Amino acid sequence: MSGTVRRLYAFFAERAPARVYVTYAVLWVLALEGALALVEPGDARWMLGVPTLAEIGTVWLALLFIRVVDEQKDLGYDREHNPGRPLPRGSITVRELRLAMAVIAAAGIVLTVWRSPLLTGWLLLDLAYICFLVGLERWSRSVRDGIFRNLAVSYPVQALLSGHVWLSYRDATGAGPHWSAAVPVLLCACVFLHFEFARKTSHRVTPGATLYSNAIGTRGSVGLTVGCALAAAALALLVVRPWQVHGPAAAAAWLPLSALGCVWAGGERFAQADARGATWPRGPAMGFLAWFYVGLFVAALSVADPGLTV
Repeated sequence: MSGTVRRLYAFFAERAPARVYVTYAVLWVLALEGALALVEPGDARWMLGVPTLAEIGTVWLALLFIRVVDEQKDLGYDREHNPGRPLPRGSITVRELRLAMAVIAAAGIVLTVWRSPLLTGWLLLDLAYICFLVGLERWSRSVRDGIFRNLAVSYPVQALLSGHVWLSYRDATGAGPHWSAAVPVLLCACVFLHFEFARKTSHRVTPGATLYSNAIGTRGSVGLTVGCALAAAALALLVVRPWQVHGPAAAAAWLPLSALGCVWAGGERFAQADARGATWPRGPAMGFLAWFYVGLFVAALSVADPGLTV
């Protein structure tokens, strides 16, 4: 058992480093909750406390679960294109990864069941859907090989997690359901899709690689990458309405739009890169996601003025 623990620790350190996955979970939850506080009507007060920390932990565990399942789902592809990854090279086994899935699911239940049975059920639905995708890709070649079809069936995993954050926000604040919550959820979709399209956009067609540019060309893939970032910025304007903010909070209200600088930098570096298979630089794509979420959270703190609890 100790050997299994060591191998799993090494696997997560390599394939799901805490500095990336924990940071993403923290920023996603804080930004989405902040945006919800700005658009949800009523007197419910947004508070940063134990429920928020529990939700960050829940989202982080779900991200780890996704990583573990993807490693198994992509094993055939990785044997050919990424043989150095842990599963193809034999440093971890499928059985050990499935053990990790069970532990992660149990920890997720612990973090949700004391808050709301609905949160537990929603989380289990998301985890079950992630597992369903493995069978779907094995059964359907069009889903497995069609990158846009694959995105269409796999993105709901992220949407369900955003829905989980919304349900957690409702449970913590007492806010009722309202259509306005769809705007922050859509905003998060655009932020994620910018990164998704960016990391799979290349200067040229690469046979066998899972690239959006293989399907619609470089210009089309760049258009989707930039378009998603612009759509996220437009939705942030709709959520924050910085033109209505005055005083010291005004600068913070415009902060999310400054993340577009990362998109500009990424586009410049991509345009100047060697055309021999170069992809959109990962750093600016990740930078946009992180800085946008930081800006949205800071804007929400400044505009919504929530109470802070522990």
